[in-house]
Amino acid sequence: MGSNNPETGTHSDRPLAALTPRPIRLLLVGKVWPGRERAVREAQSRFPIEAATECGIDAVEAYIGSGYYALVFESSSNDMQQTLASLLDNERVKEFFAEIVQDVEGMPRPDWRLAPGDTFHLDGSGSSASVDSATSLGTASLPLAANMYRWHVGQQPQIGDEPHGGGS
Repeated sequence: MGSNNPETGTHSDRPLAALTPRPIRLLLVGKVWPGRERAVREAQSRFPIEAATECGIDAVEAYIGSGYYALVFESSSNDMQQTLASLLDNERVKEFFAEIVQDVEGMPRPDWRLAPGDTFHLDGSGSSASVDSATSLGTASLPLAANMYRWHVGQQPQIGDEPHGGGS
């Protein structure tokens, strides 16, 4: 059995800890302007869940505290970059963020056009194949984090599979 210690194990005998388990959870984090927590809570109650569902989002959780606001988007999509771009480009979701952006720094702005921001969505020229990169912001520019490890009592840790069908 291989070592789980990255300092002693070789690449071939240790798990690839950066891989993302399914469903994919993305964390979007912003800073709440002082004293604006109540407005954020009220706005969150109007999150457009129907639009999120139509875009491939299975669940949303919101957190607020210590000056931060965080949204977790969960999806079982095989293309989370495209799912996220679809979500953030949806007009109902843009209306939600137009309200939130008044109270939270770092959120997507309603005038932004989003595009997948990873190398798997680039055409041969190095730009996004799905939208005009000159007028779009890549999802990689957002303050996002993806789940890469999950452990639950009584279960083995989940580290996911090679993304986009890649192999050794």
